[in-house]
Amino acid sequence: MTNRLFTENKNIKENVKNDIFLKQQVEKIKSDSEKFANKDIAALTYTSFKKFYVTGSRKEYEYEYFLHRRRLNDFAILNILYDDEKYRLCLQDIIWSILDEFTWALPAHIPQNSDIEDCITHIDLFAAETAFTLAEISHILSDKLDKTIVERIKYEVYRRVLKPYLSGRKNSWDCLENNWSAVCAGSVGSAFLYFGTDEEIQTVLPRIKETLEYYLKGFGDDGACVEGINYWAYGFGYFTYFAQLLYQYSDGKDNLLDNKKVENIAVFPQKLWFKNNNTVTFSDCGDKFTQRSGLIHFLKQKYSQIAVHDDNCSLEFDGDGCYRFAHLIRDFAWRKNNIKVQTESENGFDYFKNAGWYIKRTSNYEFAAKAGDNKESHNHNDIGVFLLNVGGDKIVTDPGRGEYTSDYFSSKRYKYFPPSALAHSVPVVNGIVQQEGEEYRGNIVKATENELIIDCKDAYNDCSLKELTRKFEFYDDKIVLNDKFAFDTDKNDFTEHFVFDVKPTECENGLKIGNTVMCYNVSDFECKINEVTYASHYNKQKTVYTVDLKHIVKTKTVETKFEFNIKILERSENK
Repeated sequence: MTNRLFTENKNIKENVKNDIFLKQQVEKIKSDSEKFANKDIAALTYTSFKKFYVTGSRKEYEYEYFLHRRRLNDFAILNILYDDEKYRLCLQDIIWSILDEFTWALPAHIPQNSDIEDCITHIDLFAAETAFTLAEISHILSDKLDKTIVERIKYEVYRRVLKPYLSGRKNSWDCLENNWSAVCAGSVGSAFLYFGTDEEIQTVLPRIKETLEYYLKGFGDDGACVEGINYWAYGFGYFTYFAQLLYQYSDGKDNLLDNKKVENIAVFPQKLWFKNNNTVTFSDCGDKFTQRSGLIHFLKQKYSQIAVHDDNCSLEFDGDGCYRFAHLIRDFAWRKNNIKVQTESENGFDYFKNAGWYIKRTSNYEFAAKAGDNKESHNHNDIGVFLLNVGGDKIVTDPGRGEYTSDYFSSKRYKYFPPSALAHSVPVVNGIVQQEGEEYRGNIVKATENELIIDCKDAYNDCSLKELTRKFEFYDDKIVLNDKFAFDTDKNDFTEHFVFDVKPTECENGLKIGNTVMCYNVSDFECKINEVTYASHYNKQKTVYTVDLKHIVKTKTVETKFEFNIKILERSENK
């Protein structure tokens, strides 16, 4: 039945002929491949493998690991498009090197002191993806690859991934309600569809589907992904890739995409698109809106309400630092040249009740805020946080994800700036910042086009705090924030804490931040402005500016008011 699988790959050559974006990608891939053609493939060393366990640093091993995948992507695409012996030999060499890797899993995902067999057969995100990738490349290019390469691919995929899964061995991701379950189960399931016997496929399908159900449980019926848009594309992408392969394998009888909740998940990202390709950066999210154009074009064929954005936000061949072949090949196979694109975001608001997210877009500004709890996947301590963009520029910001290290995903996580409460525009109460844990939560009390109210009291471990309510009022040229604090004891204090993307300057009635003035009663607060530079993803250094406005409470109840007055500019073009 494998002849039914991914037949769309036969459209790739024709797609490239008719698609300017794909033509550009091919030329860039050709240029990129030249760097590899006459360069030896670097081995993954034991020293770099061990470094993670010694120092917690991931970048040394992962740099070469993902460079292998980049090289693989380049030469796989070029072999699909051209009959060139040089490209064929380069592809076979990088496949051979990947087949030689000690393990396809990353050290960051393998428990320390695992025995050798457990290291080799550990199925993490990237071991699963590698099995899927090699199986798919073998399926598409079996007539070009030497018989030894084809046979060894199948042998190693079975040895490292399929046999361990068939054995019934439990995996850490089997019951996770986040992107891991979709990527791992989707990739393992896809590899089985390519290489497994019908009997093996029928044996594992119930388990694969059960894990994918856990993935879907991580969403409410509103379809919001609390992990952010990047992890939406990752998890839901692999869910979709497997779903389509299964649909083809079953000759249309098994359709995981025929589901209202899945449809709501598919529609979610378009609500996060802001001017200049900015986006909602809650959780461990990047700071720009990006799309896998093949995935979005495919989903548009399934769900008509999907908005397809232009290619200014489409990831290029090297836009994914992990170089995932499943994404890239479907950009080439699934894009539709005649598809209608949306060039401006639609004004209005969206309230995701299950996730506790509120997003508002107007001609002059874009706003987002959240409640939720502080034990979400890729959690940040951020109940009541809000973002504000004006004229396409970020004003009130959220740093998004930090550098991924061993400590970042440990009990030391909140010692890092990005996931900590101090990286978010939320109050500090009696010197107490928000803590991690499901018990620390907020609740959206009211969400309309003109008003948002969030109850944030339970986000703080302070028994004297009886009320903390944030109310936002929305106008054409301003947003008014009112915070209400109520205590059952005297002698309290709180600090209104804000995080800005541009450096604020003090003025007569508050602070000037870019094209926005935040007005407040300056006599009520002691103002302190700080510059914070931190390591973001891939250790890129970024800077934000924090403002602390400290207030000594003289009564048991106090309300504060901040007006974000917006200078109305000409509408920015989306870049």
